[in-house]
Amino acid sequence: MTSSNDMKLSDLIMENTRIHSNDGYISQIKKQITEFPISDIVDDKGNQYVDLVMQGGGVWGIALIGFTYTLEQADIRFLNLGGTSAGAINALLLTALGKPSEEKNTELLDIFDSMQLEKFIDGGFIARSLVKDLQKYEDDQSIFMKSKIILKILGAVAARKLCPKILGLNPGHKFEEWLEKTLNKKGISTTKELFNNLQNSNLKIRDIDIRKFRPFDESRFENDFKNNVLAMVTSDITTESKIVLPQMAPLYWENPLTTHPKEYVRASMSIPLFFEPVRRPQLKEYPKDSWKVLTGYEGPPPELAYLVDGGITSNFPIDVFHSRDCIPLCPTFGVKLGVDREKSLKIDWILNFVGAMFDTARHNSDYSFVYNNEDYRKIITFIDTAKIYDPIKEAKSYIDGTYANLPPKNESPKYGWLEFGMSTKKKAALFALGAKAARDFICGNQVFEVDPNEKVIEPFDWRVYKVLRESLVVQDPPAYRKWKDEIRQHSLFP
Repeated sequence: MTSSNDMKLSDLIMENTRIHSNDGYISQIKKQITEFPISDIVDDKGNQYVDLVMQGGGVWGIALIGFTYTLEQADIRFLNLGGTSAGAINALLLTALGKPSEEKNTELLDIFDSMQLEKFIDGGFIARSLVKDLQKYEDDQSIFMKSKIILKILGAVAARKLCPKILGLNPGHKFEEWLEKTLNKKGISTTKELFNNLQNSNLKIRDIDIRKFRPFDESRFENDFKNNVLAMVTSDITTESKIVLPQMAPLYWENPLTTHPKEYVRASMSIPLFFEPVRRPQLKEYPKDSWKVLTGYEGPPPELAYLVDGGITSNFPIDVFHSRDCIPLCPTFGVKLGVDREKSLKIDWILNFVGAMFDTARHNSDYSFVYNNEDYRKIITFIDTAKIYDPIKEAKSYIDGTYANLPPKNESPKYGWLEFGMSTKKKAALFALGAKAARDFICGNQVFEVDPNEKVIEPFDWRVYKVLRESLVVQDPPAYRKWKDEIRQHSLFP
């Protein structure tokens, strides 16, 4: 048998019996959606279709792959895809790897298997050293560790003063090179080529006769389901705007259809101060009206726009596919990394203070949207990345039934969102968290063995959800429909 130290991430995942056994997560989901369908959009092979929005969260994005992989293996496919930062990376790759009906997550897993996350920290010794200390701080909050972090931050600031145009610890070139190479291998080097993968065929409405608004459904299906939408969120801090790409790409690129899609994700994942922002010069012939229509910004476009992590304005853009004028033909599933506001933040020194302010600012609009839209609370699942990583338990679960070949002894029991040097086994455990979240969301968890500390999760009920949406339908007034049409005229869509 191959030593688990030599095994790839994909090998460890494929040996995970909790996911792949006859009564594993995938089989449980298949059984559930056969008896209780989760969508009214299907294809000739019986796949059921949903929209998907994924939250940003650095290295935690591995759990998102676990979530999408498990749903896809259970014959669920994705139409409109959206996300921020790590969520945007997954959304782009899922789009680039093939048409909506095609299986992609096995190939996506192979891509991440060969990806060396630590190489993305390309800002030199200070950057690598500071990231390691920030990871250690989760377990060691001593005065000594705090002093080390402060000194390294001051050192980084001093280095930047010598080069004032440098606005981040890492230039981000290594990530951009990796993404460009990955997309080019799939024949995707332009936005136009990416749009080809958003086209649908062989979709149909399941049980159309039992839907109450059949003529309207058929018309909407014909108009809205031929092409999907990809939505990756970034933040323009020069105009204080939430930017959705590639929809708003004409604001920043002369010929967006020929723009390489790597540009959009590079903007979405530019964690402030950690990565350099993406700088976009003002277009020679800038679309004045488009700025106002798409962003609400009424001044002249900035001479140099700075695009940073979309999490600044919307780390969980669940509203990006929101429509209030009809009962949906398929649900929009939202995946969040971590659990929302179950305890207050601890503030005992300057970094906690700054971090708390940053988190409050970037999460509040998303919290407000979900809180004020009852229906959206029914379609969001949480991947509990705060769980403790137990290498002994993981080894017994799916490696070789022994306690041998465990991860490094000094590896933190917490899943750090900046833990770029995470071991392969820990990545596999993080992936499994996402897989379990997929099972719990579709099937519920009350009929399975539940940790006493876990909340009871009810299974997603598509029929009940449609009844709820019916009670919330509001016909768009003419002015609102006109505004939506105007947005579409100024946007870049397939």
